[in-house]
Amino acid sequence: MCNALETPSLFQAFEPYFRIGAAVSSRLTADPEMAQLICRHFNSITAENQMKPYSVLDPEGTLEKGDPCRAAVDFTRVDELLSFARDNGIAVRYHTLAWHNQTPVWFFKEHWENDWNAPSAPKDIMLARLDNYIRDVMEHVNTCFPGVVYTWDVVNEAIEPEQGGPGLFRTKSPWFALTGQDFLPAAFRAARRGAAPGQTLCYNDYNAFDPVKRDAIIGLLKTLQAENLVDTMGMQGHYVLDHLNVGACETAARAYAALGLKLQVTELDIHCSSDDEAHRQALTDAYRGWFAMMKKLSRDGIGIEAVTFWGVTDADSWLPGFRREPSYPLLFTADRKAKPAFGAVLKVAAEN
Repeated sequence: MCNALETPSLFQAFEPYFRIGAAVSSRLTADPEMAQLICRHFNSITAENQMKPYSVLDPEGTLEKGDPCRAAVDFTRVDELLSFARDNGIAVRYHTLAWHNQTPVWFFKEHWENDWNAPSAPKDIMLARLDNYIRDVMEHVNTCFPGVVYTWDVVNEAIEPEQGGPGLFRTKSPWFALTGQDFLPAAFRAARRGAAPGQTLCYNDYNAFDPVKRDAIIGLLKTLQAENLVDTMGMQGHYVLDHLNVGACETAARAYAALGLKLQVTELDIHCSSDDEAHRQALTDAYRGWFAMMKKLSRDGIGIEAVTFWGVTDADSWLPGFRREPSYPLLFTADRKAKPAFGAVLKVAAEN
């Protein structure tokens, strides 16, 4: 395995087909060697956490503002990554505007109290807060960093079959609890008004290859399409090595594309519990087969905007913490070496 800075560029290899991205943080981009690695291999980045509502909403400023319908926002952490992207000619996918997770408790409370037991805001107030928040974020980004963001994750993870709600929606989400399904089109309407020319609006979800969830997502997408509110389906792509079904991924991708939507794979990793020779070979085979499928989709005329890895190296993957076990899910090792899987993926790009 060789140093990741000494290998051919991953994004350049796939330029005929789609962007190659990675989820990053300012901690990573502040490391000069890591910044070099990111710029060499990725022409798209996603903020791992620092563009989510929890990192943008300002509790003290909101209380000082005294407006029940408009929260204050602090773009310090957003601007750090947008500045890095702008200065290095890297496109950004903004993740994410509306999500049940990593949105602070106080945003849902009538008087902005940081207490789950406090009275919740009524539906009309919540929809106004959502609209104002999305408009404020998009206005700032598109005014201060024009041309940097190419797509917006407008709503994240609204479908959850295990909760068994109407339409298989995630009914335990505070957004559903307070607004029902109305927050979904409301979020996309606000984003459509705030989007700059050329920017696409994305719905993003995990396990989007599962047939039950896939069909529920398609139902949601059709509802949004009726108002021309969505452009792209974001298939997260968190896979487990022993259960990766490339055929199911392809079937789902073609089903979403059949709606006339563009596609993105937004959070790609393959959980691999060991770094021994057998697991390295299995990971290599998995990535080879998966990227061959994505290249075939692109050659078949399906518009794929980007494939984004969730992390850069194994050292910054979220999976060990999430799964509470070792994980080696990405193309670069913790010490920034290119794995055999990296070489296999490059070879897929070069094949006729």
